Amino acid sequence: MGTRFKELMSKKSEKELMDYLINFNKYTPDAITAAVDELKGRGRNFTEQELIEIKEKIETSDKSEKEVDSLWSTDSLKLNIVTDTNAPILYSKMAIRGFCVLFTTFFGAVLLSSNTKDTKNKLMIIGFGIIYTGLTIALANIIPTSTYYVILLNTAGGLALTSTFWDKYVGKDTKYRAKPIWKPLIISVIITIPFLLAIIYG
Repeated sequence: MGTRFKELMSKKSEKELMDYLINFNKYTPDAITAAVDELKGRGRNFTEQELIEIKEKIETSDKSEKEVDSLWSTDSLKLNIVTDTNAPILYSKMAIRGFCVLFTTFFGAVLLSSNTKDTKNKLMIIGFGIIYTGLTIALANIIPTSTYYVILLNTAGGLALTSTFWDKYVGKDTKYRAKPIWKPLIISVIITIPFLLAIIYG
């Protein structure tokens, strides 16, 4: 759990700490545990039954998430998104898949790479995005009327990024807050427009 959570909880009021136990779905298990420990330190006596109920709530929440954890499920894209201010801010799986489909897998890879601080991991993700997008463009030039296939490949690229790469470099069970996408969306549109115009008028 680390000292970070302990320090954060020590600055919260008792009402704020109790919110972790009441609205547990909004918070990470580590944050809830830290809130319980802080309340104990302030003299709050939890009965054995209360501690069991808290543990069961966390386990039930995790179990419900795993039941909808499917690559093709829309609900799976919302898994692990919380409002806990202690959770990191990341571009969501939904945003990454959306960028892959609307633009290319490269754009989705850039979003995912920003979710990790490790330079090597960033390069691995972006490298995949470049290679995959290059293959998709090559296919589009070979197969006539290939729009359907391009969308299908972009969707598959998004699935790879939000499953294999996400699980490896971000963590399958990582709780996070969804980061706004307006800035990368505007940049992506600005970059894409010249290419679209070149295709239309070329």
